[in-house]
Amino acid sequence: MNKFQIYKRVLPSIGPIIFRNIFLLSNAIISLVVVLLFIFGNNQAALFLGIVVILNMLITIVQDIQARFILENLQMLTALRVARLNKDGTEEIILAEEILKGDKLGLKLGDQVPCNGVLFKANNLEISEALITGESDSFSKKEGEKISAGAIITSGSGILIVEGIFRESRISKITEDVKKYALNPSSIQRATNKVIQYTGYILILIIIFVVIRGLIVHESRIDIVNNIGSLASTIIPQGLLVFVTLLFAIGASSFSRRGILFQEINATENLGRIKNLCMDKTGTLTDNILVVEDMYAFDSVPKERIDSLMSSYIRGSGDSSQTILSVKNYLKKYKVEEKKILNALSFSSWRQYGAIEVNNGDGTEVVLVGTPEVFLSQLSNKEEQNWLKDLLKKYSHTGKRILCVARGEMADLQKDLSESKLSILGIFVFGNTLRKGIENSIKFFQDRGVKIRILSGDNPDTVQAVAMSLGINNSETVATGAMIKKWDETNFNKNAHSYTIFAQILPEQKVQLVEAFKKDGFTAMVGDGVNDALAMKKADIGIAMFDGVPVTRQLAGVVLMNNSFSDLPEAVELADNFIRSIEISAGVYINQSLLGLFFFIIISFMGFAYPLMPLNITVINYFTVGFIGVVITYWAFRPTQKIIFSNRKPFLSRVMPLVISCAVIEAIGAAVILVLSPDYLKTSTSNTLVLLSFIVFGFLFFIMATSVYSDKLIKKQKLHIFLIGIFEIILLILMSKSTLLTNFFDITTPYPSLGYISKTFIVIFIFGSIQYLIVKKYLRK
Repeated sequence: MNKFQIYKRVLPSIGPIIFRNIFLLSNAIISLVVVLLFIFGNNQAALFLGIVVILNMLITIVQDIQARFILENLQMLTALRVARLNKDGTEEIILAEEILKGDKLGLKLGDQVPCNGVLFKANNLEISEALITGESDSFSKKEGEKISAGAIITSGSGILIVEGIFRESRISKITEDVKKYALNPSSIQRATNKVIQYTGYILILIIIFVVIRGLIVHESRIDIVNNIGSLASTIIPQGLLVFVTLLFAIGASSFSRRGILFQEINATENLGRIKNLCMDKTGTLTDNILVVEDMYAFDSVPKERIDSLMSSYIRGSGDSSQTILSVKNYLKKYKVEEKKILNALSFSSWRQYGAIEVNNGDGTEVVLVGTPEVFLSQLSNKEEQNWLKDLLKKYSHTGKRILCVARGEMADLQKDLSESKLSILGIFVFGNTLRKGIENSIKFFQDRGVKIRILSGDNPDTVQAVAMSLGINNSETVATGAMIKKWDETNFNKNAHSYTIFAQILPEQKVQLVEAFKKDGFTAMVGDGVNDALAMKKADIGIAMFDGVPVTRQLAGVVLMNNSFSDLPEAVELADNFIRSIEISAGVYINQSLLGLFFFIIISFMGFAYPLMPLNITVINYFTVGFIGVVITYWAFRPTQKIIFSNRKPFLSRVMPLVISCAVIEAIGAAVILVLSPDYLKTSTSNTLVLLSFIVFGFLFFIMATSVYSDKLIKKQKLHIFLIGIFEIILLILMSKSTLLTNFFDITTPYPSLGYISKTFIVIFIFGSIQYLIVKKYLRK
């Protein structure tokens, strides 16, 4: 995808981004202040404040759009692509947005139908419309029948004639909902929204109070307006949400360089919140590449006959699963005579078998290929049953996978074997190795208190053997699909939580289990096959292998580009680091907001007007959240230390206690500094000493918040804090020497004497020490 296409995809979201960053309560109030200042004749203050307001809005809009571009660039890697069949018989891969009405599209196992259309050709095609209707059954489609966008190809293949364009389709809406940018905010985004919302309500009450008090004490209209502008700039932490969103976007970009692709803006946070981790066995715990290790023919059945029937099945069914591809590679070593195929039924995870009807020279014969368990109860011969059971027992306990070939005593192909009689022909035994580093990955998550759940369609003994070899907790017992069918709705949740290993289950049972686990905490689903897609959609976050079927990549919030589950622990550790950075930055923003609020309340009781101008607040914000934000961002994508994980409380419960207690202490300290100020500053609308106290208290809180949320300060962090502190001191000194900047930011001159400055720092030291004692209390917790 070129840059023009990216701009085209981002363009529709630019309008809403601009709208939500301009039409804020605080912007509206400050803009009104600017207008009133012009009306009352204070043109210079109005002009300066207007310039600052516009610059702040531009910065937030640019940051927000930058975050959108970062996410869109990442989503390019898994953008829905389809195979279009040209008139000359060639095939080209195009983006879904490029589909035109009348195009012919190739459909294969695991594809999601991108647009409404009619089947031009169908080869044993079966679909599931679970994402559309909620019904998880798989059913066949014939030539000439319509297929709705969003359906999943669960078996066979076909060619679709497109009747509608992609952006009008249901799948377009589904994928847009999954790849969310501002919609469906995470818990941190909801928490910051709540803070901004409530501070907005508080600001409205304060504005009413300021106006009424001003009229009672006969304050000038300009002073009332300036007070309103200052309080609006102080109390609402309007840049917080944009900063959090930008950190999420930077996190997504940083993860992509590590082979982890985020398709949701808040996936950074979600990775750090996982409590239940559900996964399939094949392709997640084990490599996705299977190898045929043995083949057994029953009794007197010739091996050549099984090879012939199996080769015929592969050709006729159109099955392209990893299991069948490994058999195909195995059969290349032998000369195989294929049968004439009369009819075929492709393999489906919902049936757990496929079948063909062949002409064997003496008549017709139905051959079935599938999991042994689905055939075992239908074997009419006791000797065959015992033979198959013995081989299952022998290989399942070693983690091997078995594929069964049987003959059906039936007139034609059937999708239900409950009334059928079968005869065993032989089995194929498959081996696949555990993924590299999987043991350490499992240990990592279990050490965090994450509950690992294996949801597999494989044999129970095979799944259990793999789980136990990896040290997965509570692997001693297994729940099978047959057991789950017997659980009633009342006891389902209780029963589901009693097991870790679930084997021989259907795709819809995976969905049921995921929904049950979600009630216990944040649940992730890792998968790569079409049978995992529905469960991934239902999970709080889906994690897909890049080489999995297309539908899993489209529905996943996270895609493992290297197809390695072992990459996930590093991603989770980085997510912990980003969450830590967000906690620090949110604490700094909210602390400044509450410091201004509590300071206003205290001095109002003391009979003082608010001693800061709107442009003074701008200076404070540059030093307390602006420059410091650069350091926090650097820490986010360049971790300074490994975060010690603890089961986190909700975001506000973790951040607010320290913020509130420190803000109260800081506000009292700032009020004391106001009282100790020289007389000309006590009555000034711009108190230089109070401004200085806000900056220093904000910087001290940054140090303390880093200590609390990081558990401790390390040497590298101390160096960074020292350097940013020196930078801010130098900048403050330069500002004090610049008449232009002093006038621009409404800073009162002449500056207080050295004695008053000394008193200010003594007060800051005393109240800073009290803050330190509070921090020590939190660190002990």
